[in-house]
Parts: sequence; structure tokens; C-alpha cells
Amino acid sequence: MTNLPNMPTSESANQLDFPIVDYHVHPSENLTVERAVELAKIRHMKFGIVEHPGSHHRIRTDQDLKAYMDHLKEFPVCIGLQPVYPNWSAAFSAELIDQLDYVLMDADTIPQENGGWLRIWRHDNFIQDMDEFMDTYMNHIVRILSEEPIDIFARPTYLPINFARHYDQIWTEERMLTIIELAKERDIALEISENVRVPSIKFVELAKAAGTRFTFGTNARNDNAGNLYYCIKVAKKCGLAEKDMFAPKKK
Repeated sequence: MTNLPNMPTSESANQLDFPIVDYHVHPSENLTVERAVELAKIRHMKFGIVEHPGSHHRIRTDQDLKAYMDHLKEFPVCIGLQPVYPNWSAAFSAELIDQLDYVLMDADTIPQENGGWLRIWRHDNFIQDMDEFMDTYMNHIVRILSEEPIDIFARPTYLPINFARHYDQIWTEERMLTIIELAKERDIALEISENVRVPSIKFVELAKAAGTRFTFGTNARNDNAGNLYYCIKVAKKCGLAEKDMFAPKKK
């Protein structure tokens, strides 16, 4: 067995009064499903596995989706999907989608007027007009939360790198409440995202007060899966309890 980085996570997690699940784990060359199961056991938690559907990924048809779910059913993991593009569900039957434990989606891939996509996690982006970007970004978020068949909204309040230092200025209470209220209306859980350290404690406090549920996620493709230091810190600071946490519907 390889050495585990930052293993004390499970000790910290034991200070919370609910089971810990990292719902945002990607299998990769560096993290097989078997290795993910091993890590989850060592860290006294459970993992949710997600893959991207769509024409640029390996899950493109109902047959692909069924094969993916059948494979994961052999393991003690939650079975999820992470679509990237709007209208992703048109390629799959609703009955098959409903057999997933959950669908998780972020707003990091924004459609552009020229037909292209702005991928806001890329470090080589330079977005000149912050106000114009935020109008486009908020419209994209609102559309996802209003229309897409999802259970978890991942990486809420994430910002491109050249705006990140203005987080508290950009994420006004009005903008935060727009996200929170739409999520609450459709019972969409909000992810506390480990690798990008969002959302803020203020956001989580507002969302908790509104009765929105939460998940933890690392977005890991390696042995960082389950290292939930920021998530646990925020959960403890905001007094999150089991009733505040997402649980997949039983299929």
C-alpha cells in the first residue's frame, strides 16, 4: 500500500456527529475505484464516485451509463454523475438517470455568445470586465439551479483566479441568497468544496439558516480524496449537524 498524504483527516472527522462522505471523487489513472475504496476505509468515510457524461467523455449513451453504474455497483460507493454542459440529460433516459444516487454539477463551464465555452478554472484565462462576467456567470448559475436535473451544486461561489482576491466584494449577500434560495426551492444540496475552499463561512451560515443541505467534496483524482480539512473546519464553525447534510435518495 502506498503512503497516504495527510491521513489525520479521519481523526478530525470523528469530531462531527454525522457520517462523512466525499461525494466528489473522480476515478483516474492515479486513483482506481479499488484504491478509492481502500482510502475511504482507512479514513473512516465513504466516497461518491463521479464521471463526466457527454460527447467528449466516455459516457455518451444509455448503454455507456448503464455499464458505468453496473461496474460501480460492485463497490461500496455512492454512484454519481458530473455533467459539464447544459442540456446534458437529453442524451439519456430519465429512468436511467433516476437510478443514480445523485447528479452533481458546477457552473465552471459557461456558454459564450460565439458558441464556445469559458472554462473559468483555467489559469490562463484573463477576464477584463468583472461586472460583465458576473452578470453572465449569475445567469448561468440561475439556469443550472432552475432547470438542470441535479441533486448537488458543486463549487458554489467559485471565481476565476484573477477575481478570487475580490471574493468578499463580488459575492454580495444578494448574489449569495439568489443561489441559496434557488437551491432550497428545488432541494439541491450545496457542496463545500475542499480544493478551492469555497463557499465562505458567511455563505454557509446563510444557507444553513435557509434550510439548505450540504455536501463535502474534494474533486480529487488521486490520494487527496477524503482530505476534507476545509470542509470539516467550516462544518464545525457553522455547527452543521446530520440534518443539514445531503443523503442520496434510496433507489
